[in-house]
Amino acid sequence: MTKKALKIDEQAEEDDGSFTWGYRIVNTKSTNNGRNWYCLQEVTYKNGKPTGYGDPCTGSETMKSMSKVWEMMGRAMNLPPLQEKDFKGDTE
Repeated sequence: MTKKALKIDEQAEEDDGSFTWGYRIVNTKSTNNGRNWYCLQEVTYKNGKPTGYGDPCTGSETMKSMSKVWEMMGRAMNLPPLQEKDFKGDTE
């Protein structure tokens, strides 16, 4: 799926709303020998459930949309960290 231009709301979404993405802090303990390791990640969701994460993308097509990327990253600091286990299980 192609990501759309960022919106002011918390997550960008596809036309049907089933696929969304945004920035969240994820505790990736598996990368730090089981100890806490908080990372800012780009998280994808399907029907509101987290389905995956990857390294954050800090680029954008225009300076205007780049400003919105930074807004989304800032909002991630006000949300509770996701845990790796949040990404396991049913995603349908």
